[in-house]
Amino acid sequence: MDLSIIVPIYNEGANIKPLIKSISSSLKPSIEYEIVFVDDGSKDGTEKLIHTIQQKDKRIRLLERHKKLGLSSAVIAGLKLSKGKHICVMDGDMQHDPKYLPVMYGLASRIPNSLVIGSRFVKNLSNQQRLDSKFGTFICRYFLNVNVHDPLSGFFMLERRKFVSLVLKIDPIGYKILLEILAKGHFSKIREIPIVFHMREKGSSKLDLKTRTEFLKQMASLALIRNPPKHD
Repeated sequence: MDLSIIVPIYNEGANIKPLIKSISSSLKPSIEYEIVFVDDGSKDGTEKLIHTIQQKDKRIRLLERHKKLGLSSAVIAGLKLSKGKHICVMDGDMQHDPKYLPVMYGLASRIPNSLVIGSRFVKNLSNQQRLDSKFGTFICRYFLNVNVHDPLSGFFMLERRKFVSLVLKIDPIGYKILLEILAKGHFSKIREIPIVFHMREKGSSKLDLKTRTEFLKQMASLALIRNPPKHD
C-alpha cells in the first residue's frame, strides 16, 4: 500500500461521496491507496453510508468510535488501522482539495524523512478563519519557534514509519496534530505547497469555543516543552 489517507469525520454525510470521488479521480492508477475514515459518533447517517460504499470499494475503511474523542486521537487511531507507506491527513468537509494529493505524494516519496504541508492561502479564508489563522500562526512562531507558513494546517503528508515513531510523543488531546508533529519531530526536509482552501458548502463547522480553548492549552503545553522553566 503506497498511501493511506486518514480522514477524521463527524456528521459529514453530505461530503463523503464527493470526497471519495474526488480522491479517486485525483490519484494516478499507479498509486495504491486507501481511505481510512475515523468517525466520532456521527448522528447524520455517515457510518451507514460508508458501510454501503464499502461493499463496492474495498479501499474504503471505517473506524467507528461512537463518541467525540478529539481530532488528534482520531488521526492516531486511523494511523494504527492504516497500511500505507505514507500517511496523509486531511479534513472530510471538502475544504482540502484532493487535487493536491499527487504533488504531495511525489514530494513525500522522493525525499526520505520529509514532511509535506498543504499551506492555505489566507485570502481564501473567511474573516473569522483569517483571524484565527493569523493569531494561531503568530503564537506558534513566537512561542514555539515553528518556522513554517501554516503550522495549523490540517492537510499534510509524511512517511508512516516517521509518524509511528512520533505517536508516543504526541498529546492525543491536542486539536492541531500538525503542530505537535512540528514541535516534537525532526525532519530532513519540510516542504509547503500553496493550496486553495475551499469554503465549506455542506455540513457545519466544528470550530467552537471548546476547540479554541483546547488549542490554547495545547500551545501552553508545547511552550513548556520547548522552554522548560529554569530552577536555581
